[in-house]
Amino acid sequence: MTQTQTLAKTTAPLWLKILVITIVMLSIFFRFTNLGQKIYCGDESWTSVAISGHTLNELKQEISDSKGVVPITIFNKYQHINTDRNVGDTVNYLVTSDPQHPPLYYVMVRLWVQIFGDSPTGIRSLSAVISLLMFPCVYWLCLELFESHLVGWVAIALFAVSPLQLYFAQEARQYGLWMVEILLSSIALLRSIRLGNLRNWIGYSLALTLGLYTHLFTILVAIAHGIYVLIQQQFRFTKVLGIYLIASFAAFLVFSPWLIVILSHIQTAINLTNGWSFKLIDNQLELISIFLVRVAQTFFDLNVNTAIGFSLRFSQEGSLFYRISELVFLFALLGTIIYFLVKSVNRIKIIFILLLGFIPSILLISLDLYSGGFRSIQIRYQLPLCISLEISVAYILCFYTLENSWQQKMAKFAISALLVAGLVSDVKFFQSESWWTQSSVKYIAETVQSIQKSQNSLLVINQSPIDLGGILALSNYLPNLSLLVTSNDYVASHLGNYNSIFFMHNNINLFNQMEQIEAYKLQTIRVLDPPTGGLWQFQKISRL
Repeated sequence: MTQTQTLAKTTAPLWLKILVITIVMLSIFFRFTNLGQKIYCGDESWTSVAISGHTLNELKQEISDSKGVVPITIFNKYQHINTDRNVGDTVNYLVTSDPQHPPLYYVMVRLWVQIFGDSPTGIRSLSAVISLLMFPCVYWLCLELFESHLVGWVAIALFAVSPLQLYFAQEARQYGLWMVEILLSSIALLRSIRLGNLRNWIGYSLALTLGLYTHLFTILVAIAHGIYVLIQQQFRFTKVLGIYLIASFAAFLVFSPWLIVILSHIQTAINLTNGWSFKLIDNQLELISIFLVRVAQTFFDLNVNTAIGFSLRFSQEGSLFYRISELVFLFALLGTIIYFLVKSVNRIKIIFILLLGFIPSILLISLDLYSGGFRSIQIRYQLPLCISLEISVAYILCFYTLENSWQQKMAKFAISALLVAGLVSDVKFFQSESWWTQSSVKYIAETVQSIQKSQNSLLVINQSPIDLGGILALSNYLPNLSLLVTSNDYVASHLGNYNSIFFMHNNINLFNQMEQIEAYKLQTIRVLDPPTGGLWQFQKISRL
């Protein structure tokens, strides 16, 4: 009997099941406790706009129509559900204002908040509930891949303590749902190939369709699936390959209405996403290093990233010791995976899980290296790779626990260490009000703190989507703040008795105008990359 067959027949001992159940219960506690504690970031604020049913043009028109100083509460209707708007209006928002985001999650959350409320806690609770589906899906995928209950139990434990999984379980965005659909579509594909019946192929087509209607990068997952089918069928056009092509075509056919939406509003989508194509990192090695450190934080993360906004430097990923430790860990992990793949006698299922993660990542990082940009270091785009690594680790470590040598001891130690590291990270997450995975959240927190320190403040704004996302987020924490839409002609005439005047964008003309007023002194609080964004304060000078 081979080691693989032995692993398939090995059941999880009772003590391991009790331990994993305990860890899962603790994970559920972390997921549902303090849902409103984390700062409601700019991206999540756009989820609230979608729920409200208003559009970006309506929001901009509201600002354009505003004369003089207005309260930040004018944005309240864009952050809460409106009884005169319905699900159709939510879809209309996506069509006209955010077409690169398919509608499934937003429709779900719109219906959810009608029952559980539209507070940050109410909205995020849907993601927390969806995250629970990860556990049975991970277990099921491990059974399909390795026919091993033991691997399934260990994989559940790793997913339960992963700080990355915990973060997306508390974010009011679609990424938790997307991970569930990646798992479901992968399960359905493997079952379809194994059983070969029409029902499972229909299930695969449906799961792929749901993934496409949740996130456009499901296309990358579909590419990975296609490559696996080609390899599994030995690059021959077989009945399985033919049915796979039909099932995939059916999924894309059902998704075609939203593809038409994207093409019809392609300029809007480009304007909203071209920020990821900026070449903010000149050194390709630095880009790769940031990518590796962030992927390693799937298992262990102390939230030591010091970057604010779009500032991207390897030195900001934490202390030198922390960065080196993460790199050493990931290189060791990748080396082990490669070694195991070469030595394995039954590598086809291992190839599947590796293709699932590495194909999307390779495509993204290749695009960044070739044309510039920093899509590949956005951890939310690397979720297929994170899933792949967690399952691969569970399988390899379980495989070596059956050895009667030092490898068995090392494998058991590694499992214990990963679980402890994950739990330590989860405790850190539980105590924090922000997490590095959202590029804007530290900037918003710093802005809130700066404005709260000043009495009688005015914030000067513009109409860029990035700026508006920040303003919407601030509206949850600064209900008494006054706003003034940028106008070089009359900023000075609206100063009144404001002690502090803040800017979230760099406007040289306005700053020159303000500096000519001797009653105010300029203080630069934060400058972001790109440098047009940041936080500047004109503080009134006290006269003796």
